[in-house]
Amino acid sequence: MQEAKDCTPVWEQTLSHFRDALAHRPMPGCGAAASVTASLGVALILKGLHLSQQHETSEVRRVLIDEGERLNEQLSPLADKDIAAFEELMSAFQMPQDTEHKKASRHRAIQQAAATAVDVPLATARLCQKALSLGERAGEHSEKQFASDTQAGGELLAAALRSVLLNVEANTDLLGSEAEKRRVQEAYDALKEQAVVLLTRI
Repeated sequence: MQEAKDCTPVWEQTLSHFRDALAHRPMPGCGAAASVTASLGVALILKGLHLSQQHETSEVRRVLIDEGERLNEQLSPLADKDIAAFEELMSAFQMPQDTEHKKASRHRAIQQAAATAVDVPLATARLCQKALSLGERAGEHSEKQFASDTQAGGELLAAALRSVLLNVEANTDLLGSEAEKRRVQEAYDALKEQAVVLLTRI
């Protein structure tokens, strides 16, 4: 009997449940794992800012904290969006193709699903890029004892960005037009390059 799909939102699951789902189910996959990892990276950067703010209030630090909290609010739903996008893509691949009409319908469905399966990880990668930029600025306004937390947050974000781009790379060829493929490839190249540069500044 096929195992029932777990519809519990990622951030309402326990860590052990999410870990085990990664290990044993088709979904969640690397995109959802990368999104969660990115949120944890932002949290480590925020730790240095929050605890430094408790010792000495700074308006600049408050602005950075607000920026980090907004980034995590934006990152949080992307794990579930990634799961939904790839479930849609898998469903498209499973469509029947025993007639020419069904083959054409399946082909269109794959292209449409692939567009979402590329756009969601690109959105995650762009937020990781913004969070890496935050990490660079946060390091200047966090106390020295939190430097390792800030740097570790940057490492997690860079790893999340690189990981989520693997989904983009895997599905770009499924897109419907050459122009769309070029657009995605250009975004992919820029994000991957910027991640390396930003990480060295944290």
